[in-house]
Amino acid sequence: MPKLTTPAEVDTWFRRHGWYPGRDIGPQVQDLVAQAIAAYREEGVNLCPLPTATAFLAEHGSLRLVISRRRGDSVVFEPAKTWHGEPAEVSELAETLGVALFPIGYDTSEGSCLLMDERGRFFYVHETGNRYMGAHKHAAFISLGNAPMPDAEDGA
Repeated sequence: MPKLTTPAEVDTWFRRHGWYPGRDIGPQVQDLVAQAIAAYREEGVNLCPLPTATAFLAEHGSLRLVISRRRGDSVVFEPAKTWHGEPAEVSELAETLGVALFPIGYDTSEGSCLLMDERGRFFYVHETGNRYMGAHKHAAFISLGNAPMPDAEDGA
């Protein structure tokens, strides 16, 4: 992943992978949201679609941003459940933070889940702990490329 330090660099990285201002995947976003809700329900967790996450997915859904060409790793903006137990982890984090969360994507390198809350903040569920990425898209992806990210509870 490139080392991103400014909002302009984040936008350039996203543009290289198909994003542009005003991009809209149309009705496909409802399919992505419904798939996430169904996958989480299978593990007993009820998700509610959040306007912030739905708007983000409408503009960024189905994009795959390369983070390592050598390893073939990417960030994928599809709210897929990537590992058994993820819904319970997300539910527990939401309860701890006192906010609703919705999955917006994942990191293919480790299957880590990317989340948004109703305020538009980004979180990262990783096997080593839950992380706060940032208050908006630019801060989140600057943070992702400049680890370590703060614990979710400390950053939120």
